[in-house]
Amino acid sequence: MVLFLEIVFCVAVFLLLHSYLFYPIHLILLNGFKTIKTQPQFLEHDNCGFMVSCIISVYNEESIIEQKLKSVLESNYPMNQVHIYVGSDSSSDRSNQIISQLAMHNSNLHFFPFDERRGKASVINDLIDEAFKNIPKYEKHILLFTDANVILSRDVIKNLCSHFNQKDLALVDSRIIPTNLKKEGISHSENQYMSLEVKVKHLEGELWGAMMGAFGGCFAIRSNYIEKVPPRFLMDDFFISMSAFMKNGKCKNDLNAICYEGIPDQMREEFKRKTRISSGNFQNLSVFYKLLFRKPFSVAYAFFSHKLLRWIGPFLIIIAGLALAALSILNPGRFQLYFVSVCLILVGIPLIDYLFSKLGIHFKLLRGIRYFIMMNIALLIGFINYIKGIQKSSWQPPKRSTV
Repeated sequence: MVLFLEIVFCVAVFLLLHSYLFYPIHLILLNGFKTIKTQPQFLEHDNCGFMVSCIISVYNEESIIEQKLKSVLESNYPMNQVHIYVGSDSSSDRSNQIISQLAMHNSNLHFFPFDERRGKASVINDLIDEAFKNIPKYEKHILLFTDANVILSRDVIKNLCSHFNQKDLALVDSRIIPTNLKKEGISHSENQYMSLEVKVKHLEGELWGAMMGAFGGCFAIRSNYIEKVPPRFLMDDFFISMSAFMKNGKCKNDLNAICYEGIPDQMREEFKRKTRISSGNFQNLSVFYKLLFRKPFSVAYAFFSHKLLRWIGPFLIIIAGLALAALSILNPGRFQLYFVSVCLILVGIPLIDYLFSKLGIHFKLLRGIRYFIMMNIALLIGFINYIKGIQKSSWQPPKRSTV
């Protein structure tokens, strides 16, 4: 019995470490043996011939929506090849007024103020329909999805489109640079996590064209790879990305396609966001689990290592904890100290960091551990909410620092 419990504990810990440590190291090692390819070059004389439809869903973004739309309108890409479709999900602030004013002076800006609050997925589905009324699906029609609070640098559209000369490429993600980091909140921990995600996704794209999901802030997809997001789905960006894999398309990111976004700083706000993301993850798993068992196996390996293991991370922690608790009872002399130490880490460190934060004392290591533990609790609650059933996809955006 002791041997069995030891195996269970070791397997659970190994799977956790594989997703967060061994898998990234494996990608770095594989990339070291890969032949370096030159970056795609944008053809200034013909602008690559790509027509771009920019899709933006808005809900109460009066503080940033003008800056956002101007960042698209002032892009270093021919505006006669760009159409911007903005849908307001029944905004109750000044967002509609601001967008309407801009639309009056920009003929390629198309505004659709929806009266009923339905959620982002429904809004972008309607905007996709509007885009295809103007330009049909074909390989040189690119859909650019971007969040209302993400500011584009001037070369983002140009850089993203330059990759689509690669015929089997379906999707290209941008690089989001967080702004206004604050030592007193979780922004540094979130930034470290996002930095790791960017590196891992970049290596997946470079090695296999198997980048596991666009971040959602700003990404481009070839229009003939697009699939509409199902009703009440919470993670539209991941659904769109994985749908491209189902059509044998490749996905990657461009580290030079830079955008800016205010990063979450409040633990409570980020906890709610991570809970929602977790529910959306399991929605997507119910649709795309088949990718774990089909070729190319590079996609299956990336999906399993990068996504699935993180989604079930809370269960792996619980299994490892229960196995260690049982071992501490069966063999207290050897395992009791381990069990007590783990309990102190899982409970004591978040409590200490919380108390320190109330005193204005901030340690990055303590904050990072607390962040990791709280986000895994959010993943667990998100799974429970998924099991209960998702009734609607609309939600209140988290409070973020300004760009």
